[in-house]
Amino acid sequence: MQPETHPDALLEAQEENRHLRTTIAEMRAALELLQSEKEMVAQKAAHQAAREAAHLRETISVMREQLENLELEKRRAVQQAAADSYNDLQQHTATIRTQREEMERMLEAHSAETQQLRRAARDEHRLLEQTIAALREQLEAKHGH
Repeated sequence: MQPETHPDALLEAQEENRHLRTTIAEMRAALELLQSEKEMVAQKAAHQAAREAAHLRETISVMREQLENLELEKRRAVQQAAADSYNDLQQHTATIRTQREEMERMLEAHSAETQQLRRAARDEHRLLEQTIAALREQLEAKHGH
């Protein structure tokens, strides 16, 4: 024996069944939409992260290039300073050598001049002694000593 089904109860059950199916379909659609939105958000986040990573790589590359340029400039500056110092040293050495040579020439000239003055003084002294001796002889000869 089958229980008696009441037409209102059947209708009500069918209505509830339809309502549950509609709710399930709406929930399925909402879930799919949510899943789709979630995937889009994930894709956007991945795309944004990729752009940021590319930007960071570019920034790192630029900074690395700037650092390399600074190191190159520093190396060139050190080399230039060393070359300038070497040139200055060579110039000072040449100046010292020239001044030393000039001083030695002046010392030689002074020494030669001093020797010449001494010779002249000796010669004059000898001449004066000879003149004194001659005058003394003449004086003694006149006075009879």
